[in-house]
Amino acid sequence: MVGNLRPFWEGKVQAVSALVVYAGSGVSGVDAKGRTTIPSELRDSVQQSSGANNVCISRHSNLPCLIGFGGAERLKLRADIEAQWQSAVNRGVEFDRELAGVSASSIFETAFEASGRFVLSPMLRHFGKIEDRAFFFGATTHFMLWNPDVFLKDAPSAFDPIKDELNYWLAQGKRDK
Repeated sequence: MVGNLRPFWEGKVQAVSALVVYAGSGVSGVDAKGRTTIPSELRDSVQQSSGANNVCISRHSNLPCLIGFGGAERLKLRADIEAQWQSAVNRGVEFDRELAGVSASSIFETAFEASGRFVLSPMLRHFGKIEDRAFFFGATTHFMLWNPDVFLKDAPSAFDPIKDELNYWLAQGKRDK
């Protein structure tokens, strides 16, 4: 803490649950209005993190997909920037909080129904290359949303085991038709 200033998040993190682990996967349809559904395993984590039916969605910083998480993770991002700034102040070096927060500036928070259904904005759909389906999978501190075709073609090789999960879900979808 610098002087008598108190971090804005002090006392707020207790309002939502402790950080959670995002695990699980699934494929959801996306309709013409951008409505899609968070798979139940991930939805429970988002609810636990947010303390409500709210989800934060943002562009991934270097992959052609979106990321999602709950309110506690959003507060943690803000707290991390503040901690970096305070560390810089203590060391007597400059720190640009606005530049550090650029990636957090395009986080969109939206409500979702009890079923997990929410609306992806046209802009997020554009940047995530999301069309008529979204592949959701947990990545511990957040979940990822990919266009399944883009994921199979462009995901880094480290995601090869996850490609098996996607292929499973796609085969299940064909069986249901």
